[in-house]
Amino acid sequence: MTMGRNGIFGRWGDHLGRALERSSFRRRLYEFDEDAWDRMDDLAIFWAEMGEQQEFVTVETLHREAVEYLVQRELREIVALGDPPLRVISKVRSNRAVQLPMVRQGAGRIVAQFRDHFEAANGMAF
Repeated sequence: MTMGRNGIFGRWGDHLGRALERSSFRRRLYEFDEDAWDRMDDLAIFWAEMGEQQEFVTVETLHREAVEYLVQRELREIVALGDPPLRVISKVRSNRAVQLPMVRQGAGRIVAQFRDHFEAANGMAF
């Protein structure tokens, strides 16, 4: 969802808005644990390139949201195995594009990249 001029940084800025009511990230975090923001001392952001296929570089979000759904579904299982176990707090819904081969392949590439990074950072293998 980073089609804007500032890409990932602009989108992340949207998620971190100053006021709790304007910040989707802080609001979701607060839903799980009211004090988590105050205790947080580290935050890692994982970003993956979607590719140049027209379906991923258009204003239409259907295909990107489908990839995001499939990726988050897998990440929930991967990060739960970490030490300490982590939790994905983002919400995304499935849509009809999750069945498309290009969406499934794109999600698979992103999950593999994340898995490699997560394993290296945690000294583990799945």
